[in-house]
Amino acid sequence: MNSKDLSLKAISGIPNQIPFNPFIMHLAANLVNMNYAQIYCQNAEALAEAQIKCANFFGIDHVNVSTDAYREASAWGVEINFDGHTPVAKMGSYLNWRDFESIEEPDLLNAPRIQDRIEGVRLLKEKAPNMCLIGWIEAPFAELCCLFDMVETIKIWMQKDWERIFQNLLERILPVQLEFAKLQIEAGADIIGAGDSAISQIGPKKYKMTTLGTTQKLFRSIEQYVPVLYHVCGDNARIDKEGNDMLNLIANTGTSIVDLDYQVNLAAAKEKIGEQVCLRGNTNTIILGNPAYGIDQVYEAIMKTIEAGKPNGRYMFGAGCEWPWEPKEVAIRNLSLAKALVEHVGKY
Repeated sequence: MNSKDLSLKAISGIPNQIPFNPFIMHLAANLVNMNYAQIYCQNAEALAEAQIKCANFFGIDHVNVSTDAYREASAWGVEINFDGHTPVAKMGSYLNWRDFESIEEPDLLNAPRIQDRIEGVRLLKEKAPNMCLIGWIEAPFAELCCLFDMVETIKIWMQKDWERIFQNLLERILPVQLEFAKLQIEAGADIIGAGDSAISQIGPKKYKMTTLGTTQKLFRSIEQYVPVLYHVCGDNARIDKEGNDMLNLIANTGTSIVDLDYQVNLAAAKEKIGEQVCLRGNTNTIILGNPAYGIDQVYEAIMKTIEAGKPNGRYMFGAGCEWPWEPKEVAIRNLSLAKALVEHVGKY
């Protein structure tokens, strides 16, 4: 069973062993001494080269084209600053949600950063056909934050007609997100990842009332072609006083895989939603990336994750979020240890 088959098998059942699928971005560039923002995020050939070298070096079962959250936003007209360690929106370049209806829908076939990502998918498919290939888009709420700034997006709830405003904004971006996903699927993506970095900040009630329906529409449309991996940052295990349960809401989006951050108890999540979706995660990135933690503490954290995720399959190993990349020697040591442990105790 090759890496692609192993990963796809874990989505719906019990594979031969736990797929080793840590979320890698900066580390791929760091491993080959490549500038992340200036080269990795702007050159599809460089990204593909770095991803394949990293996956081969550590024995990772997938490659991915995720780089930053602003690919779709750039197509809508948000300007991107590449001067830091990762691309972000330029100061003052966020769009105004009040004027969004007047902005022309982007032509993705002529959007440079969109086309660069699609080329990355094509190159990875060509050069690593036996690896699971994960394309990437932003989930609906995350995309609003990328277009209008997270603070300004959250302020929409202060408007009397906030439900109508959100519905109009989400309906406007949905076709573009779906088109972006389909372009990557046509280029060879086996899975589409969707990042939702801010939903833990808004809580289950707002998530349910505002963006759940659009997220379901998007994911269910993509799932007609390939599985979706839903990457949700932060503590998404909250249950509010009205009984709105964030984990259950996330599991009911139509996604096939949920990427859980380290703040969520993996064993509890496995018990609650593990029969609905495959889980990926969620070793503590603080422990993995901080040289103050010794090898014994890293070993313990990784083993705890494997033991929580392994029972009954439907699990892929990874960190809580992106695998830490600095200091490089710590990243290499800890990722190598994780691979060895997954190989040793991850067989079914």
